[in-house]
Amino acid sequence: MDHHFTTSSSSSPSDNLMVAILSHPPRSFSSLISSLSTDHRFIRSRLAFLLLSPPHFSFALARLHSLSLCEKSLLLARLLLHYLNLLLLSPSPSHRLRLLDFDAAILLMAMCDSYSPNTSPSPVNWHSTITTHLLTSLLSPSGLGSTSWPVVSHYVDTAAKCRRFLHVVSGGTVKSVGEMATSSAAVVSLPSVESRGESGDCVVCKEEMETGRDVCELPCGHRFHWSCALQWLGRKNTCPCCRYELPTEDVYGEMGRLWRKLMRMGGG
Repeated sequence: MDHHFTTSSSSSPSDNLMVAILSHPPRSFSSLISSLSTDHRFIRSRLAFLLLSPPHFSFALARLHSLSLCEKSLLLARLLLHYLNLLLLSPSPSHRLRLLDFDAAILLMAMCDSYSPNTSPSPVNWHSTITTHLLTSLLSPSGLGSTSWPVVSHYVDTAAKCRRFLHVVSGGTVKSVGEMATSSAAVVSLPSVESRGESGDCVVCKEEMETGRDVCELPCGHRFHWSCALQWLGRKNTCPCCRYELPTEDVYGEMGRLWRKLMRMGGG
């Protein structure tokens, strides 16, 4: 099935994200829906487990209380990065959360979603507040629906918060594109190809790439001497020629990279 959607300059981030999702080929789109539904059920089951098990809820809450504001922000960023990776069908083992961290992250997300400064008591009974919010969500028309679109909408709405989140936690000082090292996993996965003379000079060292020599090829197709590529990618996560972005182990940098990728897919 083909999806014909376009975006305008006034489109919201959620609109662009939805267009990006609908731009997946039919088979990939079906895989995406299945992946989101499975992940959504897992998150709901883990949150329900925490709410139904007072010791585990207390442990996760105590873990959150032990973290600094920066550490809480990083934990939430890693969960948002998980959402972005799912939408792009590109799971990243480099930023995968351990189960204990995952429980703390989804509890923190639930606290953010359920808190209302106008209606929540002080001090907040987080167990009661989250339980009420979860039950309200489950019993809503979208929660009781039989289609997968409410799940898709949930992931889109959550992912749409990434740009604002990045701006807030960084104070507007997020590193510019390319100012962080490429992840080790991405570097290790780069192929070694034989130069056949058509590649010209290596733009890093400005020297010729001799015919028959093994060189490094980036996903964008540009090639470089291996020594030059390793030195460059140890400092930057962009192609020296076209600025193609490679994965980075910097969580906030990776969020920005995936966000920009989704926006390009959505025409934003």
